[in-house]
Amino acid sequence: MLRIGEFSVLSQISIHMLRHYNEIGLLIPEYIDDFTGYRYYSEKQLPIANKIKALKSMGLSLSLIKEILTKYTDNNDLKKYLELHAVEQREKIENMQQQLNLIETTIENLGHSASVPLYSVVLKKFPAHNVISLRERIASPDKESVLWEKLANERKLQKIQFTNPPCNIARFHDEGFVEENLDVEIQQTVIGKYNDTEVMKFKRIEEIIAATLTFKGRYALLPEANEEILRWITDNHYQLWGSRFNIYHISPETEHSVENMITEVCFPVKSK
Repeated sequence: MLRIGEFSVLSQISIHMLRHYNEIGLLIPEYIDDFTGYRYYSEKQLPIANKIKALKSMGLSLSLIKEILTKYTDNNDLKKYLELHAVEQREKIENMQQQLNLIETTIENLGHSASVPLYSVVLKKFPAHNVISLRERIASPDKESVLWEKLANERKLQKIQFTNPPCNIARFHDEGFVEENLDVEIQQTVIGKYNDTEVMKFKRIEEIIAATLTFKGRYALLPEANEEILRWITDNHYQLWGSRFNIYHISPETEHSVENMITEVCFPVKSK
């Protein structure tokens, strides 16, 4: 039999931890002297102590180690369990690496734009939703308001219920950047289904994952916002996956001051 100090030396587990292991039922002394209170361990317990140290070095909690020692006495069962744990750890490492990449690229690129903060770029999952839409070509970006006026007039023909809050979206279907003759589709999110007209179409938009950047101010900031978000997409190893779109949270429809407008730039993406 070994006294706790001797067992501590052989197992390389501190006396303090051995006492704690005893309190939680993880490694109980083989014998405790009722008169002196001295704890005695057996040499046969050294393999268990070594197993505890090994599992602890893997990052497992003491409660989980206790469960493993109780349930997984067979090596094959323990192997299967640790394989699952390894998968979980790899996922955590990948998530942490992604977070680190986000931090490092943000640090590197902060200061590129004084008007549109890069740190506001985030990935968002937009659930499937119904919209009414109108798609036409316009001569230049400033002519987009003509489409909104046309849609407003067209939707009067039907009693349409909008989502709360309402969502006004402009989707840009041209491949690459163009300044003239733009293929633009404007959309408004709705509840229910509606009949198509010659001008207005009803459709369902499937779930989208997009890199987004929300900024406050005039639309003249859009090119700068697009540049920042594209840099973010490249730096964080995503690729474009669909037509970009803007969400006008606060627009000239309800706000007269351009400095108070809120716009969210969205680029659908997927992992490379």
